[in-house]
Amino acid sequence: MSELASIRQAEVRVIDPGGSVRWTERAKSCAISTTVLQITDTDGVTGVAGADCYTFGRADRALLEQICSMWPWLEGRSIDCREQLAEDMRVGVVFPLLTAPISLIDTALWDLAAKRAGLPLWKLLGGAQAQVPAYASLETMPTTDHYLEVVGQAKADGFQAVKLHSFGEPERDIALFTLLRDAYPGLTFMYDAEGVFSRREALKVGQALDELGCRWYEAPLPDFDLEGYRDLRRRLTTPILPAGYAMWDVRQIADALRDSPWSACRAEIVSTLGITELTKMMVVAGAFDLDLEPVTYGHSLFATAGLHVIQAHRNASYFEMAYPVEPWEYGV
Repeated sequence: MSELASIRQAEVRVIDPGGSVRWTERAKSCAISTTVLQITDTDGVTGVAGADCYTFGRADRALLEQICSMWPWLEGRSIDCREQLAEDMRVGVVFPLLTAPISLIDTALWDLAAKRAGLPLWKLLGGAQAQVPAYASLETMPTTDHYLEVVGQAKADGFQAVKLHSFGEPERDIALFTLLRDAYPGLTFMYDAEGVFSRREALKVGQALDELGCRWYEAPLPDFDLEGYRDLRRRLTTPILPAGYAMWDVRQIADALRDSPWSACRAEIVSTLGITELTKMMVVAGAFDLDLEPVTYGHSLFATAGLHVIQAHRNASYFEMAYPVEPWEYGV
């Protein structure tokens, strides 16, 4: 193969399963879709990536249009242009741009690079963990009986850890967590509040989680309420994590960690600038002796890309798997 291969062709499509999802009863349901990009180089090697889109209304087509509009900027560039793509977004551009198009291109180019190297991507990125445990990540459900059934099924399927996205009401959520803790004492539980609580509500739920035992308490507040997070971290023993979507630049993360609001970091590929930026965030978190638990809830292509980043580093403890799994394998 040529050492100077360049980008020859891109194909982009939207997969629309016609479904919707929500993670708290305090939020509207979001239509789901996945935009899939295939980039082929001048040697005929193809890299693939998928980015999940969540919109109020019909499935999203905006990312497809953005990728198409960027083709003249992308065609003919070196297949090793990943770093330059991110810099093009930063240098001399002061207005906000969406991160998803760059992320999708970056991820496809990493997949292409791994294929050219003849290596699994996680080994190309660093190869730290050959195996990593997975936890079942549930969407919100209408009743406690539904939770009891689905958590039981996850346990039967072999999961040793489950993350709850529950009602978004402190009293109901505490009661649910208490019930599940009693019903499944051997399971590890995480709790994700989706950023809907006030500081007072977040503290109340966190104190209950301290007593009940919880692997981590995720997104009790909106991501940018850093002082609120710092206060919670001082007052609770349960590890505190952000949702992980708001800070897309590694410099933001580094600045926040000088007085860390969190017990561990959280981020995801599409909300940053792809695998390149998420890898940098993993390194920065490690420099502050913190784990970074990537968001990998979603379609198989998106989740697998995050799994490769997790396996490339030692400071990630779990792989998040949307559960039940089958609804997220559409179009594969």
